[in-house]
Amino acid sequence: MRKNLLLISALSFSFLIQAQVKTTVPAKVAPSRIKVYTPSGESSSSEKSSKDNSYKWAIKTDVFGIISGEFPLIAEYRFAPKFSAEVSAGVTYAYLPNDFSIDGGDTNTKAAMGTAFRGAVKFYPSSDYDAIEGWNFGIQVFSKTTNREYDTSVSEGYLLNGLKDTKSKTGISLIIGKQIFEDSNVTFESYFGIGFASIKTETSKIESTYDSVTGDNIYSVATTLLTETKPNFQLGFRIGFGN
Repeated sequence: MRKNLLLISALSFSFLIQAQVKTTVPAKVAPSRIKVYTPSGESSSSEKSSKDNSYKWAIKTDVFGIISGEFPLIAEYRFAPKFSAEVSAGVTYAYLPNDFSIDGGDTNTKAAMGTAFRGAVKFYPSSDYDAIEGWNFGIQVFSKTTNREYDTSVSEGYLLNGLKDTKSKTGISLIIGKQIFEDSNVTFESYFGIGFASIKTETSKIESTYDSVTGDNIYSVATTLLTETKPNFQLGFRIGFGN
């Protein structure tokens, strides 16, 4: 009888021990993803994608310049994420007189060819776009020459043959503009500039002196040079294409 009780007690104790023991299955740990961020706060993959999709260069001309007698070819190139360099070269054809006060009467001028050169460094501050898209401002240096050939109605006009009424502007300006690109890679840019320019003008006219001995008038050419510094304003609307 005692043996049976001991056997029953041992079996009961063994059952309780097995009921209390739980098998613990380790939980699965999800792998973590680590993103590397640049100092600007963007992920490296996002920054690379932005750079790959941004425009790097553009070729343009200026519609307002053409209207005023300047025919430029403009090239812009991005050399840093927010900076670009721009150069322009062209010819001028002075539709209008350089000085209305000397045109008229016996002395007139007609349009002639000249040159124009510009260079600028531009900064694009937008946080949404890299250069060369969006608002921009920069510093532009320029040199522009407009020429007018003399066309006189007096018999002594031959003295002015080969001479030109010349106006040269050299200066520096602060420019502010905005450039946008369409899906077809066509670009439009409008800008405003303000600065100073050194203006040099060279004009010629026929003068006569009376010779009391012979009783004749002696004709000669007098050339006037004038240099002055004035405020310079610019307004432009450019169109072109880029990639």
